[in-house]
Order: sequence, then C-alpha cells, then structure tokens
Amino acid sequence: MFLHELQKGSPVKITKDEQEWREWAVKETPNGKLLLKNSFFDILKKSSKIYLFHVTPNLKKIVESGTIYSSGGCLIGSTYSTPLFLTNGIFRVHNLGEYIFKKEVPRASYLKEKSSKPSILIIEANLPPRAHDNLIGLDYTKLGNIHLAIYNDLEYLLSFRERAVLQEILLKKIKQSLPYLNLASNIYHSKGKIVNDKDFFEVFLASIDHLPILGYIYFEVIAGYLMLFQDGKEAKKAYDNGEFYNAGYKDLMFDLFPKLLKGAGLGFFKPTLKQVIQYIKKNKMISKLDEKNFTQYLIKRIVFLTQDRLLNRSEEYINWSAFSWDFKALEAIASPLLGHLVHRELRNFGRFPDFYFYFDQFKALQAWNYWNHMGIVIPFNGVMPKGEVGINPAWPDLKTKVYIGEEIKGPVVDAMYIAPKKEIAVKIVPRLVDHRITIMRSKGRQKISGTFRD
Repeated sequence: MFLHELQKGSPVKITKDEQEWREWAVKETPNGKLLLKNSFFDILKKSSKIYLFHVTPNLKKIVESGTIYSSGGCLIGSTYSTPLFLTNGIFRVHNLGEYIFKKEVPRASYLKEKSSKPSILIIEANLPPRAHDNLIGLDYTKLGNIHLAIYNDLEYLLSFRERAVLQEILLKKIKQSLPYLNLASNIYHSKGKIVNDKDFFEVFLASIDHLPILGYIYFEVIAGYLMLFQDGKEAKKAYDNGEFYNAGYKDLMFDLFPKLLKGAGLGFFKPTLKQVIQYIKKNKMISKLDEKNFTQYLIKRIVFLTQDRLLNRSEEYINWSAFSWDFKALEAIASPLLGHLVHRELRNFGRFPDFYFYFDQFKALQAWNYWNHMGIVIPFNGVMPKGEVGINPAWPDLKTKVYIGEEIKGPVVDAMYIAPKKEIAVKIVPRLVDHRITIMRSKGRQKISGTFRD
C-alpha cells in the first residue's frame, strides 16, 4: 500500500503529484512514518487474530436479536470499530476509540435524545494468512464514479420527471460553483504559482454550499496535516504507541462547527483560514507552525484533490466557462463530481430518502464482492490510517466472538483499558442497519443533510 504503489510495475497508477505528496508525507514530516508502519498494520501483518473496540447505544437490541448489522459511511458496509491491543489479558484502546467513547459520543445529540448510555463490545476476529498481505485502505473521496454508477442502475426508482428535476438541480449546483472550479483548474495547471490565499478561500468556502464534497476534502486536508505535524505531549504519546493522534482534528471540527454533533455532515464544514490557524495556535497543536507554508499546503492539496478526485482526467485542462451544459457532456468530464453530488442530493430529494437504504445496500454489495476477491477481512479508512477499521461481514469463513466489555484500570494512568465481561451469542451479518439509528447519526439529519462519516 502507499509507497508500494510508486514502484515500477505496480498495477495501481497514481499521478506524479500524488507520488510526490506520498514521498514527502512519509519522509519529510514528523509523524509520516506511521503511514507505513503503525500498530494496526503490525497486527494485520503478524497476528492470527484481531480484537476490535465497538461502541453501541443498542446493546439490548443486539443481544435480543443475536445480530450486529453493518453501517454505511466512510467504511461503506462494515462494522465501524477501532483497534484493541492485548497485553496480559486486558486491552488498551486505540486513542481514536477512546476519544469516540469518552468525548464524541457523550456530546452527540442522538444519545442525548434517547438518554442512552453507550456500551462497549469487544469483537474477536480470526485473520486468515491471506489477510496479512492485504493492507488495502478505502478512500471514500475516490467513490464518485461508484456513486454515479449505482444511481444509473437504480434511477428507474424515479419517474422521468423526477430524474429531469434531479439533473437540473445537479447542473445548477455545478454552475454555482464555476468560480471555484475555474480557479482550481487554473491553479493546478499553472504549477507552482503562488496563490493569493484570501481570494482562494473566499471562492472555495462559498462553493462548499453547492458542492458538499468540498467540505469533506477540506476536512481531510486539515486533519491529515495535523496528524502528520502535531507534536504536543499527547500526540507524541500516540506516536510512541504507533498511532496517529486523533483528538486534535476532532476537537477542531466539533468546536468550530458544533452542528456536526447534531447529525450534520462535513458538507457543512467550512471554517475560515483564520479560524483554523487561530485554533491550532491557541491549542498549541504544532509548536512551530509556519503559517505561510501551512496556507500554501492547504491550497495546493485542496486543488489537487479537486482535480484528482472529482474529474475524469485531472491532467486535462477544462475551460468551465465555455462548457456546454448538458448532463451527458458533464458526465464525460466530471463523472466523479456528479457521483458525489447525487450521493448527497438523493438523501433529501422528494420521496427518494425512502429508497436511500437500497442505494447504500447496493454499494455495500459491491464492496463486499471486492473485499472477498482481494482477501480483505478488515477494511480500514485509507485516506489516513488513523484507526478507523471495520469487519467485512460477507467474508465466507468469518469467525468471530463478541464480548461485552467494561472499562478497567490499567498499567498506564492516562490510557483507556477494557476487559471482557462476558461472551454473548451474536453474529455479524452482511446487511446494513438503518442509517438513522447508528450511534454517530442523528434523527436530526432528516432535516440537516449528511452524517458524521459519509
């Protein structure tokens, strides 16, 4: 994975810009080595079993039904978890899992509405030998074409009039984003030109309202930089444990945009550059933050991801101002952008929210087929290996045990430890739970587009 794709003869082709970014991230940033070697990868490579930390508000229902369903989101169709590390019969929780359990979940509106207390599950899964060689992550920003293909397969669920209205909505949103799309194209093809950051962010932030995927890209770029450069005490402790530190970018996200705790998606994430820099400095996240380099990094990376993730051919210059506004013509040059747009627009479009479950389920079926073909038992978020992992519920020989867990005192005072309390008769099944009842999703999202992790 990662640098392996840079080697000659690799079947995976990446652009020169992506190659240069990966080389830089791994070799020239304080925490970049974790992209290749981290505690989670060590387990996948060497162990015959993996233990995962899963948080749920629905323990009673799980025990009664004997079933754990998968969820959608950035891991598509898997059981969202974080790694556990076994030492002397007890488990240390990955810093991401600790943050979710102790900080994120208690603040999430869904649990407050239900007055639910989150419960801990420990999932034990056997790892076949083939899994040791498959460090293949999942990058949800690359799923645009898949979203569009699924829509094309399921569009018969909409009437002709509904399809026409939806296409008009999508075209209008892209037209409203022309100032940014043109700017990004010009910056990308000018290669190396210093960009006026005030002009860039004014245009970019205004476009997030029309193209929500840009909010996700913005978040991933900021989060990635923080994970690579954070050097505070807690970040160093996480690094020593072989983990990227997650609390920094998560605190930034929720403190600057509290509505994200009410079910809103990252399509609402649009802090100003000044807000981001002030937050980083106030919280001493990076001891020697070079504001100028940080700003130019954000611009360069955002522009690259816009071109690489949203257009069919990133190297091809597109004069958006002279474009013929036809849906099929747009599909020929920017099908990933259309896919990301339709993926989000369908949630609130007419009667289609009633069918949205089938859209996610169809996507999960494709993911399960791919994972089985590639021998992937434990998929993980490949944007950055920050601890977001899942279980492939459709793996033919999946062998798991599930335990109710409880927090206990461990050898390190400022770390979270858990132990199994009792085993429960529960199976992980290849079927998606209703997206409205998972722990990180709020009923409020029916009014606010988006969710935490998709």
